[in-house]
Amino acid sequence: MLTFFRIYSVFQILSILAIVVALRVLFFQVPLLYNELEWMLVGRKLNENLFLYNEVLTQVAPLSSYFYQLVDATFGQNQWAYQGIASALIYVQALIFNFMINKRNLFNEKNYIGALMYVILTSISFDLMKLSPALLANTFVLLGTNAVLAQIEKRDSVGDDVFEAGIFFGLAVLFHHPTFVFIVWALLVLFLYTGINIRQAFMVTLAFILPVLFMYIFFYINDKGADFTEVWLFNFNSFVRLTLLNIRDILIVYTLPVILSLVGVLKVITGQRYNSFQNRSHQSLIILGIFALIAFLISGKYLPSNLVYFIIPLAFYGAGFFVHAKKLFILETLFLSFFGLLIFISYIGAKNILGVSSDLLQDYRVKEVNTQFPGKRIYITGRNIDAYQYNAMATGYLSWNLARKDFENPSNYLSLANIYNNFSKDMPEIIIDEEGVMPEVFRHIPSLQKQYLFKGSGIYELR
Repeated sequence: MLTFFRIYSVFQILSILAIVVALRVLFFQVPLLYNELEWMLVGRKLNENLFLYNEVLTQVAPLSSYFYQLVDATFGQNQWAYQGIASALIYVQALIFNFMINKRNLFNEKNYIGALMYVILTSISFDLMKLSPALLANTFVLLGTNAVLAQIEKRDSVGDDVFEAGIFFGLAVLFHHPTFVFIVWALLVLFLYTGINIRQAFMVTLAFILPVLFMYIFFYINDKGADFTEVWLFNFNSFVRLTLLNIRDILIVYTLPVILSLVGVLKVITGQRYNSFQNRSHQSLIILGIFALIAFLISGKYLPSNLVYFIIPLAFYGAGFFVHAKKLFILETLFLSFFGLLIFISYIGAKNILGVSSDLLQDYRVKEVNTQFPGKRIYITGRNIDAYQYNAMATGYLSWNLARKDFENPSNYLSLANIYNNFSKDMPEIIIDEEGVMPEVFRHIPSLQKQYLFKGSGIYELR
């Protein structure tokens, strides 16, 4: 298999596509996650003409939110459609990654082993196969990384086209907030390995800021600038406590790829004689891995999918191991064993095979619930959004971390105004009050209370 992908031809591009399709068929109908349901709900609420960050309270980045709106408008709240688009995106990213390796001459031979390794590593956990903001942003992280390596490759000096790196990383931020750390990586690497001057560094920084600035102007023109900055731009994700279960999931998924990549680092360093540019590029990718870990830590959600940026150096050095290793028969056997073991670990993380399962991301899975309110538009106070899988969501209070500021402060006039306006625009037929906040809200808004009949157990039904 490795011998086949060492050949540099168009047929290998189609073969990579066939592998992507085969893997996605194998992982057909994987569990739905809370985050995935939230992305679908964001797209649905935006298509109900609610405005992002003002009427739809979420910390999903703006370009990701509008992309989900487009997907929802085209396919509806369809899990398979989201995963199909994610598969297509992974295929495109694999080709970009392989183009970067070959165009920048990161190895002394051109092949498609890098693309193959990228596809394999984006299959090590079923949540990596989902259309996450991190996956969307990773397209621009790859393009930004290629732009930085292009400047390192130049024999003379850094060109004014260095601003492209800033543009790409700025766009990445608009898809996933934690990617802002990569502009620091870009500037650090450019100062370490190129002759960049202060003017050019300023160009990179300004190019990074421009996409965010234009997005702010869009919200400002719509009189929502304050919402954009308060709800998303300067409001970092609330940190979730890193539990032993989170650590276990990360170790199950990433231990084997990390071990292979560490051996790959040694192989690349000692394998062949590389020129100065190649050595600097290899070191830059190691530094990129460090910043990918930082982005993961500040993401506040410790899922394998938020480590997708770490796959860039993992895939490169994993490919480096197989590019530099000798003894063809042993190498093929080792690769097939590595491939098979990774897919097996990923599969038992998502599904049950003869009673064997690792129940990966158990805390994040949407559970089957019976709300007993078929066809009703419901609103649930709290973080439990399972019922929205089969019931339409009323109001735009999607993130409880944001919504609780209104519901837990009913004595605040602005909070009451927000609740009243949001309910008036999209009145819930059923309120499931899991947080017990509605009695106090109704006490401060009697006109709203008159419209609901208490059914017991924290359930209110519209009269």
